[in-house]
Amino acid sequence: MTGVALEVPVLALTVWLVARMGVGDAATSFMSIVRLTALFAGLAALLTAGGIGRLAAYVSIERGRRRGVIAAARAHAMASAGLVLIAAIPHGSIDFTSLTWLALPAAGVVTGALCGALIGAVCTTATSVGFAEVWSLTRKPSEALKSLLSPGDLVRLGSALRTRTSTLFEGIFDPAPPPPAKPAAPTDAPPAPPTDGRPEGDRKKAV
Repeated sequence: MTGVALEVPVLALTVWLVARMGVGDAATSFMSIVRLTALFAGLAALLTAGGIGRLAAYVSIERGRRRGVIAAARAHAMASAGLVLIAAIPHGSIDFTSLTWLALPAAGVVTGALCGALIGAVCTTATSVGFAEVWSLTRKPSEALKSLLSPGDLVRLGSALRTRTSTLFEGIFDPAPPPPAKPAAPTDAPPAPPTDGRPEGDRKKAV
């Protein structure tokens, strides 16, 4: 939900400010930019926020919370450069023949770093668990899990899910067994002795 609640308004604000600087359609209202940003970049922002939060959790476990926030800000700055372009292109009025359009990804880097730092700070914060939280978990699991799980719990949960998934699908994509071998060709029977056309009993009498 961070991608929708935080990133979409920030991306729309970035596009709106850059348009006031002469790059984009300055006549477009802010709410129109918000709607088109949610339509064209909302899903990408949602997936980006989830990946950045996961990255921050991993880094904070190995190198501390401060390094996790820095890693989230750095990665999200690069991602927001592309997200701002995705949000600005539907409005048109961008001259890609000159270098003025580079103001969009440059502004996206700045706002993306701020959003990434905020996402990293949220995802690297561990909370204490009390009886009230456990009780709320039984009533509203989806909401309580968001506040109960620490970064370490998220990593362990992801590892367990990965192991279960790999065990579940193990062998599905293995190649099929080879077909059975063909039976050996029968050996040729010895040729029958020549006969003169008479029954065997007549031949014995003749002898």
